[in-house]
Amino acid sequence: MGKKQNYLIWDLVITFNNGIFRMKISIFLFLFGINISVVADIQSDVEEILKSEFTSNCEISLHKQELPDELKSQTEKQAQQKFLKSYVYIWKICRQDSLKGFAVLDNTYGKSLPITFLVVFSPAAEILRVDIIRYREPYGGAIGSRRWLDQFIGKSSGEEFKVDRDIDSISGATISVNSVARGVQKLTLVMEHIISEKLFNCPTSHLPIKSAAK
Repeated sequence: MGKKQNYLIWDLVITFNNGIFRMKISIFLFLFGINISVVADIQSDVEEILKSEFTSNCEISLHKQELPDELKSQTEKQAQQKFLKSYVYIWKICRQDSLKGFAVLDNTYGKSLPITFLVVFSPAAEILRVDIIRYREPYGGAIGSRRWLDQFIGKSSGEEFKVDRDIDSISGATISVNSVARGVQKLTLVMEHIISEKLFNCPTSHLPIKSAAK
């Protein structure tokens, strides 16, 4: 497994490689049935989605983006939902010197377990697609349907993402629907900041996408 494939795993080990805190996170991983191979699978799943979304001559690079305290606080207040971590993972997609888009991976809570989701953005911070990468609740899995997720396409930070007004509800998945809608809204606000501050430019060190065009 190459360096890029180990990125998320390495971050997990380095972040928590410390005495009793390491023991606590090990217990958490045991309780939730999460292990290192699952983390690697999540990264692999994300990159497969990007291969299907962008052309074969694009390149991607993975970044761990810390959220400045002010941005984090303002975003949580506007979306009425807290981040589970102080950072998100961002994939930047380039073609030569041209930026083609971004993808942001984050987690939000459903009724009792985290939902891992991905939002793909255009260079103008408009949503190109949303995917549920891991849904761990026993009920409410309909939020992973393309019909429901495609409602987010074209939206950006200027919208409110209100369920039953901007986003359709799903019977039996009220908590998950609201949680994902607010989670997606948070990422539109983060992406607006990243683009306005020009935090990522092309070119950089990339991982080539090898699939054919969509």
